[in-house]
Amino acid sequence: MNVSRVSWAILALIPLAATATLRGDEPLQFPRETPVVTVYRRTHQAVVNISGEQTVSQRMWPQFQQPGIPDLWGPRFERQVPVLGSGFVVHEDGFIVTNAHVVEGVKRIKVVFSDGRGFQAKPISADTSKDLAVLAIEADRKLPFVELGRSSDLMIGETVIAIGNPYGYSNTVTSGVVSAMARDIQVSEGYWLRGLIQTDAPINPGNSGGPLLNVNAQLIGINTAIRAEAQNIGFAIPVDTLVDNLSHMLMPESLRRVRLGLTIGRMQTVGQFRGPVVDAVSKDSPADKNGIAPGDLILEIDGRKPHSVIDFYVGMIGKDVGEPIRLSTVRPGGPDPKPRSVELAMLPRPIPDGRRLAGEFFQMEVSELTAAVARRFNFESAYPILIITGVDAGGTAARTGIEPGDLILQINNATVRNRTEFSLEMEKVAPGDVVELNILRIEIGLLGQMERRFLIRMEARPQSSQRRML
Repeated sequence: MNVSRVSWAILALIPLAATATLRGDEPLQFPRETPVVTVYRRTHQAVVNISGEQTVSQRMWPQFQQPGIPDLWGPRFERQVPVLGSGFVVHEDGFIVTNAHVVEGVKRIKVVFSDGRGFQAKPISADTSKDLAVLAIEADRKLPFVELGRSSDLMIGETVIAIGNPYGYSNTVTSGVVSAMARDIQVSEGYWLRGLIQTDAPINPGNSGGPLLNVNAQLIGINTAIRAEAQNIGFAIPVDTLVDNLSHMLMPESLRRVRLGLTIGRMQTVGQFRGPVVDAVSKDSPADKNGIAPGDLILEIDGRKPHSVIDFYVGMIGKDVGEPIRLSTVRPGGPDPKPRSVELAMLPRPIPDGRRLAGEFFQMEVSELTAAVARRFNFESAYPILIITGVDAGGTAARTGIEPGDLILQINNATVRNRTEFSLEMEKVAPGDVVELNILRIEIGLLGQMERRFLIRMEARPQSSQRRML
């Protein structure tokens, strides 16, 4: 073989630019701004560092704790544990999304932007089952925010970018690919997060709550968990899960005792019209009485065009009861759809009658322990607690062993001390639900006063009362 001929053939494959560099004539010229660089530049100002402190109670002598023995004995002390996480702005008026576990139980939540500006944040709403939370800050100007994308069309192998504050190192960017979809992980005993995005983008403690973005700088997930025993395996909550839950987390009925009757979904484009779609309308609500129906598009809110579903709910948060809300809506699909103006207002939502619901669902009577009721059941004095004053013979309460004179401490782990608290918890109960009551029974016997605490679980079963009270 002719070695000289082979050498010339190899040299012929080297690009001219590279040849020039080898000769020292001209440097290589390749574009350095990759999609990752572009995404970071467009979004990093909307990513925040979240910090605060949690109070943790610990045993002073943990070495004496034995397996199987309740942790009730021995002195304890409390200490403040720093909490670090990430978040991102989803609306220019200062609304921030993060993980629920980042801010749960945290006092004095502080968010810091990439330019060093810091703000105190207050929780607006949280859904611990989905590990999502919304915070609000009072900013001095409109803020940059992250555009919501979609996760339903993600592709395995698609490039993704994570921005966050791992170990407190603010505005750290990492990149990788979508490794898998619809992953279920167990976070703790009895607590699972389902339908997650798996990515190999490096995610570390402190990244929780930060955005996972596609190459178009759109949010496709919220970083939430890592596998401590593995490398390059991280998980994110899909953005579609966030959008679906925001409609419940931010709807006026969830935040205040008001009634509007609108559940809003994603932005849609139908013909020449674009706006968030009305997903549901409550019967006899202000929205229903003003002719709004599922499928309508909301084109304007108080004269402003909405750019996302969040715009609608942010607009409702600042409204007082009775204050007019001006909407421009259209019902697409007809032969000649035309926008129409609608004016409605939130109405106060009265507290339900919990005593009536207890009678309807469980066939029992409930009262506050007033002085008159205390004398009737031989208690020494009135006390801020609820007492069962009667049960229907053969009713649900009677069949589960509840007796007149029993005291109600909690409903579904929520403490109830008066009629209002009891009514608010009963409002959450629907026919067929299994409700857990924490009961205290005080009995006087030969050995004096005895107290028994026990749990009662019973199904809410509406039925006609027997009216034969025990």
